[in-house]
Amino acid sequence: MSLNLSDVWQRSRENWNWPILPPPCLGKSGASGEFPFSNYCITITEEMLAEGPLYLENLFDHLIVHYIFCPRSLEEAGLLAQAALDGLEKQDIDRARYLVNLFSDIVVDSFRLERSEEDERKVLMGWKRLSRQGELLMPLDRVILGFLKNYWRAAMPTLPSCSRPEVDLLERLFSPGIRDKSLWPRQCRQMARILEPFLPGILWRGPIRCLEILNGNADALPLSSVADQDIAKYEKVLAVLGLKGDLARWYRDQSYSIVIRETPFSRSESYPSSPVKWRLTDPCSELDVSYSLSLAPRLIPGVTTYKRSQETGRMTPAAEAVPDLLVVLDSSRSMEGPTWGTKTHRATLAAFKACWFAHNKGAQIAAINFSEKYLVAPWTRDLGSVENVLVEFFSTRTHIPGTAIRQLAEERPGCLILCITDTHIQNLYQEWEEIKRAAKAGHFVLFCIDQAYKDRHVEEALSSLGQVYYINRLEDLVSMVVDVTGKAYCGESFISLQ
Repeated sequence: MSLNLSDVWQRSRENWNWPILPPPCLGKSGASGEFPFSNYCITITEEMLAEGPLYLENLFDHLIVHYIFCPRSLEEAGLLAQAALDGLEKQDIDRARYLVNLFSDIVVDSFRLERSEEDERKVLMGWKRLSRQGELLMPLDRVILGFLKNYWRAAMPTLPSCSRPEVDLLERLFSPGIRDKSLWPRQCRQMARILEPFLPGILWRGPIRCLEILNGNADALPLSSVADQDIAKYEKVLAVLGLKGDLARWYRDQSYSIVIRETPFSRSESYPSSPVKWRLTDPCSELDVSYSLSLAPRLIPGVTTYKRSQETGRMTPAAEAVPDLLVVLDSSRSMEGPTWGTKTHRATLAAFKACWFAHNKGAQIAAINFSEKYLVAPWTRDLGSVENVLVEFFSTRTHIPGTAIRQLAEERPGCLILCITDTHIQNLYQEWEEIKRAAKAGHFVLFCIDQAYKDRHVEEALSSLGQVYYINRLEDLVSMVVDVTGKAYCGESFISLQ
């Protein structure tokens, strides 16, 4: 990095309290209008370097404020992406990404403009540079420049005016200011509705400016704030952010907001404390002969005889073996499929959280996803491989694979078996002996969904195998599975871990 570029970069970092970012580097220019950073490093082209130190300092300040203020995180960028999609009639992914970049640029430069006169000078310099594009300016660019001329009201005579009614609409939309982050999704959504007929413009292409993309670790972070919707909408939001969404990530992101409260069982222990008088009515075994003779040469009951009183206290929980976890999940047609609010959705979400919790406790996990066919994830510490089995949906008849369940249970004696089904099992009696052997090898817990249409004979048969929970309201399924899992791994369960 040249000395000039290094000095400008350090000055920009100093302006914004030294954010921990890697230094920029020189590189080739990308596609027109793309954001000049990738992965860990901001890339500066020779053309940018030739613009001079003030241009570079303005660019670095702009990028740093994206890092520290808007959108700052992938979570916030996800909310803005969802808002942009909601505001667009056609919900086009490229246009939504374009609008999030435009919105975050307006927020960032408005924030900088209010900070100091020096920041104001640099911000205005950048926008005046855009206004000099002349005939290259598109209708969207003219609307935005006209809006900023009126909104900032600060030394903007060189910006072109725009008389379109959308300028007034944008002024009213941003009149509360840009510092209240709770207003950002609504402002972004309304801006998308106003500007959709004008898209696209000259700038604001490329990936969304968020902290995780700048740091190169976006794929590993949750997006729980946008996961509470149907999978199709969730995948669109991730596509706007440049990420790939799938069923496993959808369930995983929803599970982050579910809390399993750990309440370890503390045992009570008695221990000797201060000496008290031993009397003839007390058991002889309680007499402390050595202590009594150390105080007097003769043992006189009730006078020179002593015993130790006992006190009871709560002790640290004893270390216990962690049971391995086998999840048996019904994915038959009657479970309705993996859309929001169905039996499959609730059951899979509960299974994801149970597996995550057991995995964090050090347990081995396994899974069977069954319908007329079935998939098996053998005992493993690879959480992802188990999740990939759980998200499959067969949508055929309900044939429980008793042999596969028994084989897995016998491989890990004492394991916890969570079976989630609506009990419409058609081959139960053919597999009955195998399931009974599995229940003897492990601890069988059954969650019966859909009590209104239950198969009473199947339910009665399964209830003889172990603990049974009847789910009368589908909304209770996740909390019931989470509660059972938490108790099983924290020492307060009906399950014996000896």
